[in-house]
Amino acid sequence: MKIKLEKKYVQMGLTIFLSALAILFVVFFIWKNSSIKAFFEVFKKALSPVFYGLIIAYILAPILNMIEHKILVPLFHKLKIFEPEKDKNRDKHIRFIGVVLTLVCVFLFLYIFFSSVIPELVKSVQIISIQYSNYTKNLVVFINRLVEKYPDLQELINTVVFSYTSTTDNWINDFVLPTFQSWLPNVGEILVSLSSNLIKFVGFLWNIVIGLIISIYVLSSKEKFGRSCTRLCYAFLETPNANKFIESVRFTHRTFIGFLSGKVLDSLIIGVITFIVLSIMHMPYTVLISMIVGVTNIIPFFGPWFGAIPSAFILVMVNPRLALYFLIYIVIIQQVDGNLIGPTILSQTTGITTFWIICSITVFSGFFGVVGMIIAVPVTAVIFALITNLTDNMLKKKNLPTDPSEYGNVGSISETGEITRYVYVKPQKEKSDSKTSQFFRKIISGIGIFFKKMFSKKTDQEKSDTQE
Repeated sequence: MKIKLEKKYVQMGLTIFLSALAILFVVFFIWKNSSIKAFFEVFKKALSPVFYGLIIAYILAPILNMIEHKILVPLFHKLKIFEPEKDKNRDKHIRFIGVVLTLVCVFLFLYIFFSSVIPELVKSVQIISIQYSNYTKNLVVFINRLVEKYPDLQELINTVVFSYTSTTDNWINDFVLPTFQSWLPNVGEILVSLSSNLIKFVGFLWNIVIGLIISIYVLSSKEKFGRSCTRLCYAFLETPNANKFIESVRFTHRTFIGFLSGKVLDSLIIGVITFIVLSIMHMPYTVLISMIVGVTNIIPFFGPWFGAIPSAFILVMVNPRLALYFLIYIVIIQQVDGNLIGPTILSQTTGITTFWIICSITVFSGFFGVVGMIIAVPVTAVIFALITNLTDNMLKKKNLPTDPSEYGNVGSISETGEITRYVYVKPQKEKSDSKTSQFFRKIISGIGIFFKKMFSKKTDQEKSDTQE
């Protein structure tokens, strides 16, 4: 059987192979060449303020749009200020006021947060450090009472404590002490490292300040930037491809901004509810625990438990019973969040299953850390949407259905697109009429008849014995 290869598919495959090979060569050449790598590091460092500015502008754009469309435009229209017929610079005036109000709202929120929450957090940490010895005593007293009430637990606790104590001693002797001893002669290097990290942190703050200034200019002219990018797309791409690309960018924007803004609002609500409930229950360190629960809730799936574990550990040192109540509350509030608050705020679901959510968070956290865990779900949703659109287009070209439910239990699909369902037919064993098989069947049946007669004789004899 001869396989016919169409010329266009051969050319397409060869182009893809050569492109992938060229990309691998360029990446290998860049990362193996120290001078080129150093150039890219300097280039990345120089463009860091621009990246920060674009990110800040992207985050602040929804707030600016809400202030403009929900507050300024209706207010000016009602008060007849900056009327379009009389003032040609109406949009510029509204944009200027909108940007100023956006920055005021953001800085006011940050001021309230740092002036109210941060002192409480510092106070809670100081109290924990001061009362640490008392908390450990309380924990020991609780364990002793528990052992007295349930004597069977004593052997288990002794085993666990002994194993962890030996493990801790080995870790201290094998790792901590040698590491500390190796640091002692290199105090100068440690100070140099600390000073360099401090310089990097100051540089990071400086880039944030420059990025904030850049974001103001981006917000002031965001429509102009959008028109320029759209113009470039239609100039360098074919019109159908440009349409698809712009639609993909808009979908990505809706997915990202919708998920991130909704998740932040959801986490803020969870943090406030946690603060109210813990205050009613007279829990200690309500501000600290509510802060931990609210911030970690931004991370999908794993976030609630990332916040619950350290918070429960803090409460265990105060009173283990309070930690149990807190864990019960976390389970309840996460059920409420997952079934009521979250779906209400995040009205548009990502369309990906829990399996892919876990996989995406695991992979992205390995590459990008905490930031990767936050953006994993929207990025995966965008990738799934692009794959789904590509698959639907390929199926439409083949005149096949695009509904996934049509592909359940498929046996075969004809060239016209008719689906035949798969039906399982149990295979029937063919009877063998060979002389060998007949001979063995006779032997087996004879053995069966022999044992049957023996058992029948025994039963007849037993009946006669019982009658006598």
